[in-house]
Amino acid sequence: MSGRYHAAPATLFACVADYQVAPLFIDGLERLSPLTEVTSEEGARFEAVMRVGPKTFRTTVEITEYDPDHLVTWASAGGQQQHLTFKLVPDGESTKVLLEVSYERLSGFTGVLMAPVVEETVRAHAHGALRKLRRHVG
Repeated sequence: MSGRYHAAPATLFACVADYQVAPLFIDGLERLSPLTEVTSEEGARFEAVMRVGPKTFRTTVEITEYDPDHLVTWASAGGQQQHLTFKLVPDGESTKVLLEVSYERLSGFTGVLMAPVVEETVRAHAHGALRKLRRHVG
């Protein structure tokens, strides 16, 4: 999914790559706390506190790809793999933000039953992230 923003890639990148701003536009993310001294490039790791419905989860998230003003990928570390990649593409006086969300499906019968619900939830959260990013950058 994607969105077009009337902001420079550097402005958008400053939002999507900043762990302190991320909770403003990622649904359910309550907090990212640094686990490494490095907080803004590949290899940076964070404790994430997520609220999903009535439950709160803690997990470790890391930046696995980092190309200033162009690309950043946030990924779960260990366990079930999930990735959130923001690609920024200049387009005249605006910037197109491509958001890719991927996750490892649960295996077996439970995975088959849950897949449609999980996919719809992921899609809704991604659309929400793009809307909130638009409100944040103006």
